[in-house]
Amino acid sequence: MSETLISAAPSGDEQENFVPTPDLVDRFRAEMQTQSLTMTQAAQASGIAKGTLHAWLARTYAGVVANVDAKAKTWLETCSTKTRVRRQMPRTPDFIMTPSASVFFSVFSYSQAAPDIGLITGNAGVGKTVSAKAYKQENSNVWILTADTSMRSPTAVLRELAELVDATEKRGTRMMASILNRVRDTQGLLIVDEAQNFTTEAIDLLRTINDRAEIGIVFMGNEPLKGRIEGLGRTTSHAQIFSRIGKRKNRSRPQISDMNLMLDAWGIEADHLRKLSRWIAGQPGGLRVMNKTLRHAFMLAGDDELAEIHLQKTWKDLTGTELPSFVRGE
Repeated sequence: MSETLISAAPSGDEQENFVPTPDLVDRFRAEMQTQSLTMTQAAQASGIAKGTLHAWLARTYAGVVANVDAKAKTWLETCSTKTRVRRQMPRTPDFIMTPSASVFFSVFSYSQAAPDIGLITGNAGVGKTVSAKAYKQENSNVWILTADTSMRSPTAVLRELAELVDATEKRGTRMMASILNRVRDTQGLLIVDEAQNFTTEAIDLLRTINDRAEIGIVFMGNEPLKGRIEGLGRTTSHAQIFSRIGKRKNRSRPQISDMNLMLDAWGIEADHLRKLSRWIAGQPGGLRVMNKTLRHAFMLAGDDELAEIHLQKTWKDLTGTELPSFVRGE
């Protein structure tokens, strides 16, 4: 054997597996582009270490390539399955300016322009969150902070807020000053969703930001949040929070007019199907659970026309309970 051939020969299993499966890298790159994924996001999604993925995509990975190939194939198959299901699943109608959404928009726009503090309360499924997202799309300098139970301290809230507004200081004692510098003079609006998860101290912290940075803030949450905020007006130590609320709206449940506009968007005309759908929207979860039920029911119907049996089966699958075949009254 010549020197040239000897030097080119593989020296072990790792070298034999050096080259990835043909076209697998190209398919992986294409999927990253389709989903607009960064290297970090693709690594997290596929379960491949970022450094390994970078080398594998560059075809310079010196480890056992077959192992990386296997993970890449699994991820691509998962993406393909999700895409197929999404194509089969009927698309929920785009945002609709329902009467309730119009009310929520009025709170957002007032609070941003004033700037002032607004309060929106109501049970799940009345359209608070989708309205906030739609308002954000239509207006500049609007940030949505979704509160959860991990944000129990003012410091935790500041960290989340610093990331959200992209403040220069995201840790340490300068976070508050950095946030204020970032949002001041933006004429912006901070919408706090699920605000019932915040402590009173965290709510008061955001009131301070409204004061010092002069941006609007809207607290959104469930109905108990309304009672809690109003209760603060009776305490001297937190009266400032209650007194600063300039506009407040409550929607305990979806309005019939909200439901009808949504059903029009779904293209549902039959009276009995509209009545059943409105009954579903009147259950916990409101419009959200109605849309979910209709989406699955249309999938079940396939090429057939949507019928009561599709709604009944979907409701049984989703909740384990029977859907009334006839609903008296509205």
